Amino acid sequence: EALNVLQNRPGVTEEEMARLEFRFVTVLEHETHGIPNLEKQVGKSPALFVQALALLCRRDDGGEDPPEWHVKDEETSSYLGTAVYRLLENIRCVPGATDTGEIDEKALMAWVKEAQSLSAKYGRGDIGDIKIGRILSAAPVGADGIWPCEPVRNVMEECGTAEMAEGFQTGIYNSRRVHARGEGGEQERVLAEKYRNWSRKLRFDHPYVATTVEGVAESYDQQAGWQDSESAVRRRLSR
Repeated sequence: EALNVLQNRPGVTEEEMARLEFRFVTVLEHETHGIPNLEKQVGKSPALFVQALALLCRRDDGGEDPPEWHVKDEETSSYLGTAVYRLLENIRCVPGATDTGEIDEKALMAWVKEAQSLSAKYGRGDIGDIKIGRILSAAPVGADGIWPCEPVRNVMEECGTAEMAEGFQTGIYNSRRVHARGEGGEQERVLAEKYRNWSRKLRFDHPYVATTVEGVAESYDQQAGWQDSESAVRRRLSR
C-alpha cells in the first residue's frame, strides 16, 4: 500500500521506486503492485541486466569482474543473489515496450544485442541468453494473431541461440503457475495444439522461433501423457 501511494506522489522518481521494489522483490512477486519500475530500469539498461547476472552466478571464463561488482559480505551476497533471482524470474515487461504496451523493435533489438555482448564479455554468455529468453517469453500476441508478437519474433530470429530457446520455453512453463486440474491431460493437449498452430504459421518466415514454439507444444504433449497415466493409476487405486 505504501508503494502504491509513493507511485503516484510527485517528486518520487522511477529510480527511487525501482530501488524500493528491489529491496522487497521477494514479497512483491505475490502482490498486485509488482515491480513495474524495476522492470523498466532493466529494460532500459542492458548493463544493469548483466550486473544482476553477476550477482546471481559466477563467470564461466575465469576472468575478473569490475571491483564495484564485488560483494564481500557473505550474508549480503546471499540476499542479493536471492533478490536478483526473483527479479529475473518475475520480469513480465519486454524491453522496448512503450507505455501503451507496444514494443519498439529497434529498441528491443539494441537491448538484446547489447545484453548478449556484455554477458559474453563478462563470462556469462550462456546464462545471459537463458535469462533473455525468459524475459522475451512475456511477449504478447502479435497484431496478426500469432504469438510471439512481430518485434519479438524478428529479434529472436536474428539473435536466437539454443540457450535463448531454453529460457524462452522455461518462461512459458513457469508462467502457467497454479491451475485447477481436470481429469487426465486434456488441458495440456489444448495448450499443445495452441502452440503447435502458432508454430506452423511461423515455420517459413521464422524457422528458429517456430522450432522453439514447437518445443513448447511437444513438452505439453509429454505432460498430457503423464497426466493420463496418473489419472489411470488414481482410478485403479480408488476401486
